Amino acid sequence: MWQRHPHNPTAYDDDWEGQPGQGWFYQWGLGLLLPVALIGYGIYGVAMQQISFGGRVSMTLHGLNAIAFGIAWISAGIFVHCHYFWGNIFDQAWFAVLGKIIAACGFIAGLVFVLIRNGVLGIG
Repeated sequence: MWQRHPHNPTAYDDDWEGQPGQGWFYQWGLGLLLPVALIGYGIYGVAMQQISFGGRVSMTLHGLNAIAFGIAWISAGIFVHCHYFWGNIFDQAWFAVLGKIIAACGFIAGLVFVLIRNGVLGIG
């Protein structure tokens, strides 16, 4: 694995700050196919205004909650695409980093909206 020299790992290190893994699987699998699936699920939630998730215990969101959760999924797909696809081609080009920052903001905003509205206020 690629490491900074001198590599001094701390509790605050993560794998999202550096260059992603190299190869066709990272670029085309994690950089294109996975984001298409995440974005497709998010678009479905936004368009239908209903989204279900969960395994043994499932939850269905409706209306604004489903739209916000769909936006969170779309943002997650954009984040993964910017990291693995564009980060793999241009190694931390400004638009790959900017895309990850904007996508992370959209992901956090969508989840916070759902958590406050559905979890705290009980509107759902």
